[in-house]
Amino acid sequence: MIAVCLFLVLRIKAQQTEMSEYRKSDRLKSAFIKALAREIRTPLHSVSGLAEIIAKDDLYLSKEEKKGISDQILYNAGMISTLLDEVAIYSEDGSKGHRLEDERFSPNRLCQRCINSNRSRMAEGVKMVYNQKLGDEFFVSAERHIVELVLNKLVFSACKYTQKGEILVECTCDSTRHRLSIFVENTGAMIPEDRKKFLFTWFETPDLKAEETEFDLSVAQRLAAKIGGYIRLDENYKRGTRMEFTLPVR
Repeated sequence: MIAVCLFLVLRIKAQQTEMSEYRKSDRLKSAFIKALAREIRTPLHSVSGLAEIIAKDDLYLSKEEKKGISDQILYNAGMISTLLDEVAIYSEDGSKGHRLEDERFSPNRLCQRCINSNRSRMAEGVKMVYNQKLGDEFFVSAERHIVELVLNKLVFSACKYTQKGEILVECTCDSTRHRLSIFVENTGAMIPEDRKKFLFTWFETPDLKAEETEFDLSVAQRLAAKIGGYIRLDENYKRGTRMEFTLPVR
């Protein structure tokens, strides 16, 4: 009889724990969707505004203006696609993890592509450069799509908080050629001391009113972890902010 009662008590506690985890997961997903909905409004509003311009009957556009509008639509469509990719990756079963789909790519080209896709986000007068340290013949194998999603978020965050000066991106590989590190540094506003501990913790405390950058960096950290990587803040860098994204490669 005692054994039966003990079994029932343990069973009830286990079910309560499961319900608590389910409620926490449900709150997390709701907060995540709300945060992404906030992010997706910006490119949607931009596309909507451009569509209204194109629809005007009395509007004449030069080739350069048409090209500019086309580039902006494609850019914002790319932002929406990226956000949808993040939803798809995040919604995967955490117990199974992300199924790696390695792709051979050039880190130099990937970094340059991320820089070019974010140039329109820079404040006027800010320079963004790639400090190439790897040879053009250097290629690695990794989950390129996730690497690009993470790096885009780091570069985007740098653009948002750099009003003057420059943004520098560089990439290095260790002597074993199995660990790649990508650095994004800027001369923008430094992260306040009291917010540093929240940079990558949005998923642990989704009910707190976090800064938008804290949400972005938490998503980036979660994506990086799916491919065995991580992001860290270089606290020794004093000219602004410097982020390091490190990942295993083959």
